[in-house]
Amino acid sequence: MFPPSSLPPCSSLLPVLLHLLLFNPSSLVSTLPHVPLSWTSPHNPCYHTDGRPRHCLSEFINAAYGVSVDARHSGHDYDNNITSLTDLHNPHNLTCWVAPEGSDSSEWVLTLPLGRRFEITYISLQFCQQGEPSDPISISILKSMDFGRTWRPMQHYSSDCPREFGLPSQTAALTRLQETEPLCSDPRPLQRQRGGMVLAFPTLDGRPSSPDFDYSPTLQDWVTATDIRIVFHKMAPFSTGAVRMSLSDLQVGGRCKCNGHASKCRRDDSGQAVCVCEHHTAGPDCDVCEDFYYDRPWHRATPSNPNPCVACECNGHSNKCRFSMEVFQQSGRKSGGVCQKCRHHTAGRHCQYCQNGYTRDNSKPLNHRRVCQPCQCHPLGAVGRWCNQTSGQCLCREGVSGLRCNRCAPGYKQGKSPLRPCITEECVSYCQPSLHKVRMNLETYCLKDYVLKAHVRGMERSGPWWQFSISVQTVFREGSTSRVRRGSQSLWVPDRDLSCGCPALHVGRTFLLIGAEEGERGWGPEERRLVADRSTQALQWRDHWNPN
Repeated sequence: MFPPSSLPPCSSLLPVLLHLLLFNPSSLVSTLPHVPLSWTSPHNPCYHTDGRPRHCLSEFINAAYGVSVDARHSGHDYDNNITSLTDLHNPHNLTCWVAPEGSDSSEWVLTLPLGRRFEITYISLQFCQQGEPSDPISISILKSMDFGRTWRPMQHYSSDCPREFGLPSQTAALTRLQETEPLCSDPRPLQRQRGGMVLAFPTLDGRPSSPDFDYSPTLQDWVTATDIRIVFHKMAPFSTGAVRMSLSDLQVGGRCKCNGHASKCRRDDSGQAVCVCEHHTAGPDCDVCEDFYYDRPWHRATPSNPNPCVACECNGHSNKCRFSMEVFQQSGRKSGGVCQKCRHHTAGRHCQYCQNGYTRDNSKPLNHRRVCQPCQCHPLGAVGRWCNQTSGQCLCREGVSGLRCNRCAPGYKQGKSPLRPCITEECVSYCQPSLHKVRMNLETYCLKDYVLKAHVRGMERSGPWWQFSISVQTVFREGSTSRVRRGSQSLWVPDRDLSCGCPALHVGRTFLLIGAEEGERGWGPEERRLVADRSTQALQWRDHWNPN
């Protein structure tokens, strides 16, 4: 006998089971453990002694043990709590279920709910009578994979298969295409044992692919069941003279469907058998990957490949990820995990980059929680807070240099505009005449032709000028000849003035503009334009300037 911890897969059990079932069923019954659904081993059978994962099987059990059987007679309920069929009887003290007198000519249906998915190796039915039934006999064995919602026949037994089921009498599938179709055969002669006659159905017997069961999803699906149903279409009297059908035992041998990822199948608090999943798998059948172990698609374990679920590589910055088939295909089917919600200011598929505004601290390992440090770019000298992920170099404005953009480049000096902090020496002398006008007073205010609050929308070059599209929001002052009105306007700035940052205008911002209308550049009255040049003050608007 195989000890419970070393039972081979379903396909390898057939010769042993057939011998035990057909010649000494009681010896098989005595070897199957039943309570609890678990067993122990010196080490976890799902792993090699060095810790490497390996293909493993849950224990082989009688899944029918202790389960109540429902009986229906010609479509009507008869008894939905039959336990005498699944109580592992003692052959010296049989417990028999006996059909009521006068009902043998009608159809009987026995339904056994298994409570979960099992991979069934055999189904056996033992009669109380010692003799052989005479003609006619007609029995069907069906299974459900969805807890009784739909049913599929697995085997028919009849002394006249063509007439009863429209099938030829055969004991083996002729082709692989036929191996998941029900066969029909004459069950006689039934095998005799001390308790009575036994009808045994090995689910993989006569199936061409059974030697490759572990690599055949088709056969794995074929033997999977959540419920078993036995239909007695016709049952003739036994040769002993008994006129009523009586049954002593119904067994369903198999394993919890754990897909090669569990060696234990235990009963939970509700009494249901559940797989104790290994290899970082989860689900009722160990048929999905455990959270965060999504780097490869889930696969059933096989003797040649245990197919464990693999953790995503997030460098310790995330404990959540998802699987991407596109990424998996692009990696040559090696890795498809995509990290989510990266912490510690990291980003990227593996949380291997730093977020914008942070740079890598090369003195720390990639999995260090402080591997990403703020860029520390100068608020005036840098354009935004972005810096190079590796070097930490900030993006500097024109004329500004340094790792953090905190000093003027050679040939540039510090200017007065926050938008152009560094200007050339030529620009310093060019803009210098207007610097004293930054300090406003009533006299300076009255000398100006306009005082506006304007929002800069866009800009484009036009010869030696830059044309700004502005929206005038408020006109605080305008000259006697001024045509400035609220709404859309064009503001013209000389190219040289703008290059030196006087005035310093920026698209998308709002300014207080204090300047003079252009009337001295040779334009006619009909061509008068609103001009801002080095004499114009462009002050970025502040909310507290709004009049009450």
